[in-house]
Amino acid sequence: MQSKKGNWRHVTAGQLNKYTKKKDIRLSDWHLENHLNGNFTIGTFAGDFGSIFMSFDVDFRDNEMARWITYKITYTLDSFGIDHHTSFSGSKGYHIDIFFEDKITVKHARKFFDYVIETSDVKQHTQGQVEFRVSEKQGIKLPLGIHQVTKNYCGFCRVEEGLRVMNKEQSEKYLLMIKQIPSRQVLNVIEIAESELDEIDTKQFIESQDAISPFVPLANHEQSEDYSISRAQKLLTEGSQVQGSRHNSTFLICMYLKDCGYERDECKNELYDWMDAQNPDSYTTKLNDCYKDIDLVVRDVYEKDYNLRGGNKDLTITLNELKWIIDRCPEKNQKLITYAMLKHSKRHANMQGVFYMPFTMIESATGVVEKTVRNQVNKLIELGVIEVVARNRKPVGGKGFQRNLPNLYRLNIDVFVDDSNVLTINESHDLKSCMLFFFDKKELKNMLPRRQYESLVG
Repeated sequence: MQSKKGNWRHVTAGQLNKYTKKKDIRLSDWHLENHLNGNFTIGTFAGDFGSIFMSFDVDFRDNEMARWITYKITYTLDSFGIDHHTSFSGSKGYHIDIFFEDKITVKHARKFFDYVIETSDVKQHTQGQVEFRVSEKQGIKLPLGIHQVTKNYCGFCRVEEGLRVMNKEQSEKYLLMIKQIPSRQVLNVIEIAESELDEIDTKQFIESQDAISPFVPLANHEQSEDYSISRAQKLLTEGSQVQGSRHNSTFLICMYLKDCGYERDECKNELYDWMDAQNPDSYTTKLNDCYKDIDLVVRDVYEKDYNLRGGNKDLTITLNELKWIIDRCPEKNQKLITYAMLKHSKRHANMQGVFYMPFTMIESATGVVEKTVRNQVNKLIELGVIEVVARNRKPVGGKGFQRNLPNLYRLNIDVFVDDSNVLTINESHDLKSCMLFFFDKKELKNMLPRRQYESLVG
């Protein structure tokens, strides 16, 4: 236990307390109540053999670096499908905890810890470290208490909120929705077979659940793929609104731009521009350090192949969709642009059909020069083929924005989808190959003006 003066005292149930001259009692409701009320702070150790939880103790002098390391570790745990819960340490970092419904051996927990650290590429750092907790010799503070030196509250945090520390009420509600996981989920990641497991005496379990009143678990709110796409689009158009969320925002936008087909250097330059446009009041890090941070984010996202979605959506074009393009777009370049947008939206639009596609990307997809792209997009808007959801605007209060924000579009396509006449396409399928799949050249000659036929079909 840590007193209000910051001094730690080891308490072992049944052993004589040299201060009170009485035997210490087991952990009780009274201890936990005082911990939650900040009267003293409780830490815990594992047994010499096993534990019902494990932690990543992220401890860095630079809080921005601590955030970034925490983001990387939690992303790795997410990719493994391991439920985890992050809390503020109260001083120089964060604790990332995994709670088990059965006991896991310390050696297996340690092996999983090492594997996550290696996968997250956070081993070599001079500014701090990530330490394994818990063991029989190294303990860790319980969350939802007070750091008795800094007097900071050690509340839970969510990565999607930029690791904003929840207040006491929010943290206690969050605690009640935590679900323990079977240790087998972790053992599967590090490929531990049943035959390798040591027998654990379950009678040694401490019934810690008894210290918590019965409750009805709250529903889990899953961050869906569509939510991530919409959030990335919102960050691109409105900027970062929450101080301390820069790391997470950069990471999410980077994955979205990669998903949209940006090359590594293109993505980095886009993020530089985005950072230049931010409200200076929304971050405290020096701008040059923000650029360095972007370099690290882009490196990790591209080298480790982080993705916004688990897999690629099927790209299909129907006969009626192609007819719609031919009928609604009178000019050749309008057909090329609309086809490129349709193809792009199939993979990158959210549930509302909104997608991000700057002029430079349309130019790359169609071969039409950017100046012409701009003119033709305006014509397509007038024709009602496409709708601009966000264009040429600045966010409210965005003092740092010095340029127009990227466009968000939606195609105003409303056709009957005939699943019996569909082309599954990939990136190599251009408008010509799509038209020749559905029509022969004689049909296309009758459908297209002569010059368009010669240019598009040949």
